[in-house]
Amino acid sequence: MLTPDEALYALLCKYLLKEADSIEQRWVNTWLQANSEHPVLLASLDKLLSTAPEQAVAGGMDTETAWRMLSERMELQRKGGGMDHRGMIGENGVTGEESVSGGEGVNGKESVSSRVDGSDSLELNNGMTHNESSQPKAPAKTLTRWMAAAAAVFLLISAGLWYIMHQNERQINYNGAQLVKLDDGTSIQLDPAAQLQVAPGFGKKDRKVNLKGKATFDVTTDASHPFIIDLGNQAITVLGTRFSVDNSSQLRVFIHSGKVKVTRQQDSVILTAGMLLQEDTSKQHFQVGAHISDVETRAVVFKDTPLREVLQTIHVLYHINVTADAALLELPVTGTYTGEPVKNVLDAIAYSTNANVINKGADYELRPQD
Repeated sequence: MLTPDEALYALLCKYLLKEADSIEQRWVNTWLQANSEHPVLLASLDKLLSTAPEQAVAGGMDTETAWRMLSERMELQRKGGGMDHRGMIGENGVTGEESVSGGEGVNGKESVSSRVDGSDSLELNNGMTHNESSQPKAPAKTLTRWMAAAAAVFLLISAGLWYIMHQNERQINYNGAQLVKLDDGTSIQLDPAAQLQVAPGFGKKDRKVNLKGKATFDVTTDASHPFIIDLGNQAITVLGTRFSVDNSSQLRVFIHSGKVKVTRQQDSVILTAGMLLQEDTSKQHFQVGAHISDVETRAVVFKDTPLREVLQTIHVLYHINVTADAALLELPVTGTYTGEPVKNVLDAIAYSTNANVINKGADYELRPQD
């Protein structure tokens, strides 16, 4: 189980990898504003993550043991060595420079020795001593800051690398309006109320996600790893296409390009570009309309399309029932309509098929003219 510090760094890693949901993003933004040192810490972690994949990590992440060992080592250094005037800890109290004791200088009259407290003294031939320790010593609280910083860096490395190595082995959640970029190159635009879950092991055998709400998918083609959208009792299998899914109340799937298969138990429907699938919850089956160029604006293009197909598309797009005399159903219809009220569309169709539009409450009927 992660400690609070590890949980924080793991969340920051998630934020930098652009996998945080809207709530987590707001939390990190608030955290950044709470302390002037937080943006510096985040920038350091960002730099660390950019080089982390090049590092090799063996074994599990035991940060508790590592923290104890690190603290003990630094405590020994604090007791047995000092800090130079730049505040950095080194072996025997020096900062990586060799310690020379009792040696002669160039003129044979000088020697340099290293004191236990980390200060260097220069002994001159006249017996006078000049102490470089006259430089202000780092206070105890500076040492504490360096200990905390070193420990924080270790935790950053541990949590960051652990997160990178295990992110494909766990479920990743996205909530609210955002553009999600998956590892395979697929992009998903989520609506404000949408919830997306990326299944563990995404991309190994298949590319499986779970969707609640509405989203538009632009799926990268990969025939060996089918893209599957789990909708509970239904599923959409994709090989590479752009389409929209609304799973808020009743399922609606619109295909912008490509081809998808929608499956429910033993039933399946193949959809191609311009087709809109809508679930009929009362009859427990799918209804499909075609020849649609845009669902939002209700844009349709009919070219010598049998009236039977035209009326089915109107039913799916406008949510109304339109019946017609059997003598009319196979007549060809040609026309382009965008954002028109359903009555205007039916009047135009009736004119081209020499029929009359009869209003029956919420529904309509087409009858041949006498």
